[in-house]
Amino acid sequence: MKSLPLRSTGRVSSGRAAAKRPAASPPMGAGSSPLSRWAVWLALLLLALLVGLLATVQPLLAGGLVALMVLITGLTRVWHRLSEVALGFIGISLVGYAFLGKGYAYVGVPPLFVGEIALVVGLLALWRVGTLGIRYHRGVLALLGVFMVIGLINTVPYVGTYGIDTLRDGVTWAYAAFALVVAGLLLRLGVLERVVEQYARLLPWFLFLAPVSLVMFKILENSIPQWPGSGTPILAPKAGDIGVHLAGIVAFLLLGLHQAFMKPGTYRVRQEWLWWGLLLVGCLSISQSRAALLAVFFGGLFVVLLRPRSGWGRPLYLIAVVLTLLVGFNIRVNLGTDRDISAEALLLNVQSIVGESGSEVREGSRTWRLDWWNDIVNYTVHGPYFWTGKGYGINLATDDGFQVFSDNSLRNPHNGHMTFLARSGVPGFVSWVALQLAFAFYLLRAYALARRNGQPLWANLFLWIFAYWMAFLINAAFDVYLEGPQGGIWFWCVFGFGLAAMETHRRQLAAAPAPLPISVALIPPYPSKEF
Repeated sequence: MKSLPLRSTGRVSSGRAAAKRPAASPPMGAGSSPLSRWAVWLALLLLALLVGLLATVQPLLAGGLVALMVLITGLTRVWHRLSEVALGFIGISLVGYAFLGKGYAYVGVPPLFVGEIALVVGLLALWRVGTLGIRYHRGVLALLGVFMVIGLINTVPYVGTYGIDTLRDGVTWAYAAFALVVAGLLLRLGVLERVVEQYARLLPWFLFLAPVSLVMFKILENSIPQWPGSGTPILAPKAGDIGVHLAGIVAFLLLGLHQAFMKPGTYRVRQEWLWWGLLLVGCLSISQSRAALLAVFFGGLFVVLLRPRSGWGRPLYLIAVVLTLLVGFNIRVNLGTDRDISAEALLLNVQSIVGESGSEVREGSRTWRLDWWNDIVNYTVHGPYFWTGKGYGINLATDDGFQVFSDNSLRNPHNGHMTFLARSGVPGFVSWVALQLAFAFYLLRAYALARRNGQPLWANLFLWIFAYWMAFLINAAFDVYLEGPQGGIWFWCVFGFGLAAMETHRRQLAAAPAPLPISVALIPPYPSKEF
């Protein structure tokens, strides 16, 4: 496939030479001074001695130091290409979170889990680059900085009181650093196109494995091996998490991006029918989750509203066929929970979203959420926690009187937006809302600008990012999602990808004497007059 000019350099990569990259620095240890090499090895030796002393007294801390030693040693080997390694590491982690769910989050040695390691490596790579490279969207960066500063202010005072719980809750805002890392490294390396190509390549695998993994987890949860010391199965997907990615895939397929970013000659119409069929199976597997259904529905609806000529005929046909089969044969599938998969269950879920469903289970869950959210509004907007919230570290479920687990494992309300309000007060909530509104505004403006300049591929890319971003926020409104790595890291990486895409597009427009379409001729035939 020829290179599409989705480049982040200052020049447009079409008909003119791309900007030259700076020469790569020599490997750390090869070109560095003997003194620096000895300093690194001395630090590793001291860590090894400390590990030996702690092994019998604090084995957990010793294990963490061993992981730190391995990390330092690895970084010294790849220092000269740290940007590529960091971005690749983040990409592998995103795949792990998508396919394994919460199970992937426990890869590592406490307190250094894979998400925190990826963030540290990414920040080191960004520091080595020396610049973020964003010139046209500094307003979003300013709002992101305000959001993170407010989070920091409401975290530091509680470290002494709640200890590690404060740091664990603080990642809810700290994961926003992934947006800076992803945006900065994508702009540095100019690999936007490659990232989308890898996404398209993994799409059919996710469509096939996601529903299978969810069913396996529901049926064999007690038999799946667990990570040592965590009590968490290696495979631990959630319907809501899968629903968000299915929403992104729906938008991707409706916009025809899978055709644009596949290798020439590999696309087949029958293959796309298979993908839509697998997607529908995935939607049925998550139908027990109201948040997941809403994420998929609105992700597709938004694309159809802005692109009425998108390819929505195939999924609509398949949905009609499946619903007819469910109703006609009264098919019911139970995976060992209090909710089954059937036409009646789908109807009850829809009714419980817009009003009373008559189901005791659904109504109880809905009432519990609404009561908790109402209490949060009362003690922040109308109460003593207006400015600071209750902070990061306190167990909100226990303190607010809504704990449902005997081990107090529930810490946050099933609404990420309410989490920011409860923990950071009204200022933190306002900064969160302002940041998301600004991001949405810039994305839609970029979409409109691309449409006006005759750049359909850019326009579809921005629309896909918007639909994906919206699916994250919808699921976060019903679940503890952004507070964990499988949701939080994914969300902020999509946010950073959007920043990099908008910045790249603006650079191309600024560098080109006239609006330059993104290789429209390379896009395979698609049933839309615009192409």
